[in-house]
Amino acid sequence: MKNDTTIIYLTGKPGVGKYTIAKELAKSNDFIICDNQLINNPIFELLQYDGYAKIPEFAWNTIRRIRESVFEFLTHTSQNSYVLTNNLYEYEGDRKLYEQVKQIADLRGSIFIPVRLLIHEKEHLKRLVQPERKKRWKSIDPQDAYDQTPLLSISHPHLLELEVTNLSPEDAAEAIIDHMNSLKS
Repeated sequence: MKNDTTIIYLTGKPGVGKYTIAKELAKSNDFIICDNQLINNPIFELLQYDGYAKIPEFAWNTIRRIRESVFEFLTHTSQNSYVLTNNLYEYEGDRKLYEQVKQIADLRGSIFIPVRLLIHEKEHLKRLVQPERKKRWKSIDPQDAYDQTPLLSISHPHLLELEVTNLSPEDAAEAIIDHMNSLKS
């Protein structure tokens, strides 16, 4: 089963601009955003997450159940294109999460495009501590900019690695759309 829909999976560290770029993709390209905060925020809000504290494991267990429900829904709504966002590290759980999103695209017959967003430390720090991030229950911990945990290595023929340090969200979205169009031609 093949259709004309696309699943774009924006990955990168907290504060790299995943959600901002997703909003640009949604503006003019008929993408619906399924931001990781959409899944996390019911629990983060109940915890009154301050942007710094460690999230307790029981909260992550609940978030996993929410994510499973959202992913099941996405699998059955094959008429829409989606842009998903997440911070994925080289951990078994994050690998499983990546594989789940890839499988959703496969089951729907959608084109799957993983996009790994990269940023230089100085710009990352500047973006990470923006006060509007806290309003969406996101991390604002400057230590995230210095975190050396390896990002999930992705091997996929549609992978786009995009350096966003000097790109506006509009330019980043345009580069992603250009990449998508090159895969469809």
